[in-house]
Amino acid sequence: MKVKNLGEILKQEPAINLLTLSLKKGKLYHAYLFTGPKGVGKETTAWAFLFHLFCLENTTNPCGECKACKKIQKEIHPDIFVITPEKKEITIGQIRELINFLRYRPLEGNYKIIFIKEAERINLEAGNALLKSLEEPPPYALFILLTENFSKLLPTIISRSQIIRFRSLPKSVIKEVLKKRFLFEEKVADTIAEVSFGSLGKAITIAEKGLLEELNSFVKAGFLNSAQKRFKVAERLSNFLFQDWEDFLNLLIIWIWRSYLKEKINYPYPEAFPEETFKGDPYLAIKNVYQTKIALENYAYPELSFYHLINTIFQPSPTS
Repeated sequence: MKVKNLGEILKQEPAINLLTLSLKKGKLYHAYLFTGPKGVGKETTAWAFLFHLFCLENTTNPCGECKACKKIQKEIHPDIFVITPEKKEITIGQIRELINFLRYRPLEGNYKIIFIKEAERINLEAGNALLKSLEEPPPYALFILLTENFSKLLPTIISRSQIIRFRSLPKSVIKEVLKKRFLFEEKVADTIAEVSFGSLGKAITIAEKGLLEELNSFVKAGFLNSAQKRFKVAERLSNFLFQDWEDFLNLLIIWIWRSYLKEKINYPYPEAFPEETFKGDPYLAIKNVYQTKIALENYAYPELSFYHLINTIFQPSPTS
């Protein structure tokens, strides 16, 4: 369920105030560049902004029930064109579709929206083509670009956009959301909030996918030195999506490093992390994790990749 009101966005006051002021004055920029860490509310804010632009009942406080709001909720509004990377980049073909979309006036609203996710993945050819539309857009066109790193965009694209900066969320805010939404006990909510590094989106993914539980299972299987238990963990992980693998591997890296520091300098250790702590060479182990990530990106067999990883990080398992 999408957030339909900008006032509901958590702890992004500077960004929300700027957008709200634009709406009140009726003076919208033709292009907005939302930039900030992953999972801090950029996409949530973008969709909420669209509810304000298209709601047929109340643009100040979108109803969520009118025809336009329902179409936005389902992402089927004919005046909104969403672009996401194809095979790791945004291509010239996608920009040509965008240009064709803008040739005709809006069908149901006052605007035609170009919504580009992961804009830093626009390749050079596509970026130059997009620039032409940004320089001379039709009066009804409005661009929203999302990026984690706007410095990777063409400087000319940046200069023609209103930059809206998003910041990492306080740990306390993420912790409260986790406790209220998932009813986590204190130590679990605190641990997930800590390892999400200000990203509510990442915290929710860890919670919804049970990645903290998977980390504990992975570590316990590794220390048990049982080939059967290790393979069961690898088999379960193989059923996740690639993005979940990436989040799990990042969590594993945090465990390796934080448990190593706990042993060496008694560094604070997340309460809901595995009781077992890593005893080997953290640099070598983290290198192995990155190698597994690269293998998965290149379509390596997931079960074998995770099984190889657990046997590499921990002592090789005898046949059992």
